[in-house]
Amino acid sequence: MAATTDTGLKPPTPSPIPLTRGGDPFHQAAAVVFLGQALLWLALLFRWATFSVIAWQPLAVELALAQWPSFAAYVLFGGLLALNLAAGLGLLRGAGWARPVGLAAAVIALVAAVGYYALGREFYGTVLLAGLGGLALLLLTRRTAWSMAFPSAYWLLIFFLIPVAIVFFVSLGERTRLGTVTYPDFDLGNLGAYFDDYARIFSRIDGEFIYLRIFGRSLWLALLNTVICLLFAYPFAYWIARQPAHRRNMLIFLVMIPFWTNFLVRTYAWMLILRDSGLINNFWSITLHEQAVRLAEVSPLFEGLAAATSHKLPLLYNFPSVLLGLFYGYLPFMVLPLYTNLEKVNWSLLEAASDLYAGRWQSFRRVLLPLTLPGIIAGSIIVFIPSLGAYVTPDLMGGARVALLGNLLQQQFMTVRDWPFGSAISFIMMAVMLAATLVYFRVSAESERSAEMTVGRDK
Repeated sequence: MAATTDTGLKPPTPSPIPLTRGGDPFHQAAAVVFLGQALLWLALLFRWATFSVIAWQPLAVELALAQWPSFAAYVLFGGLLALNLAAGLGLLRGAGWARPVGLAAAVIALVAAVGYYALGREFYGTVLLAGLGGLALLLLTRRTAWSMAFPSAYWLLIFFLIPVAIVFFVSLGERTRLGTVTYPDFDLGNLGAYFDDYARIFSRIDGEFIYLRIFGRSLWLALLNTVICLLFAYPFAYWIARQPAHRRNMLIFLVMIPFWTNFLVRTYAWMLILRDSGLINNFWSITLHEQAVRLAEVSPLFEGLAAATSHKLPLLYNFPSVLLGLFYGYLPFMVLPLYTNLEKVNWSLLEAASDLYAGRWQSFRRVLLPLTLPGIIAGSIIVFIPSLGAYVTPDLMGGARVALLGNLLQQQFMTVRDWPFGSAISFIMMAVMLAATLVYFRVSAESERSAEMTVGRDK
């Protein structure tokens, strides 16, 4: 029985709140894309209309359209502006006709990208139009996964995969006397001719493996820098992770301060410190030498120091100076991944190991090291890869005395203009870096699997 009030009347039934359906997120995102394209066509239309008033720097497509009748550009830009504007506003309002119009506009954008490249041979505008049209097409066809991955995937395709394919294609050619690239006639029985530059890397020149020595020196320097950075960064990151939370933030801030200064400026600063007239050599050969000479007049024990300080220290333009520059430049890249990993460690596990009579070394080797292995590998990869291909530091702090892969690549591309050989060297470098990355993923997967098995046994 329904409840009644004291007067015998039923309480008024509350009216239901009307529920309204929100807009389609795919259509809204596509509308933003179309409105962005509309702004692009509006800008081009405005430029075309004001060329006689404003001295615009003509674009490639505008130079191509200048050969046609003037109204053709107004029709083209105005039609595309109206189409994209109608599609964007219609999708925002949820109109039923907006989706077919949007699909047509997306397809036309892809066709316009092809036509734009055919007219102007301009790369970036073509990439922009094709990317916007492809993204709008995926959104309107409700391809959820592809729509979310499209920006990153498209960026990698245009600026990584296609350039890598071009570099590989160039590496199969030959350098002519004029510095251009030619390709031998295709013959299934002589495919090895395409890989002569790869074989050249492993061949002797005047009886010596010059390129292999440069590669080995670069690999050794990268490995040595990675190990030194790890030895210094691990205890430092451990110490930061054990500090109170308010102090940790300040310490990480101090680690990141060098990133505020350009890497080239920091390298020049080290050169000023290490050069013959720098801070260290001035102290060694002037201040300390003068004191050693005075002391040598009193006691013969200081004669050796006086003789040693009479010469400048060879601190610059050698292998140790390059190693010092790389260590200084990449140490923060090792500290940050290690700190991120150490911050998540459950420190009670170390206390439990201590309760089970494990020493400090056993606790580190059996507990802490396996838990921080992903951070160690991540930091090592981040330091090793740029160290292997470093160019600025070896060129400035090593001079002409320390030839590494980065210097060799610059010489082949810019000085000798042997692009096929430089491309072959680049591909071998990428193969080494890819192998290091695969090792990282393999070891990370194994460490995660072993951690899961350990947790399962504990449960």
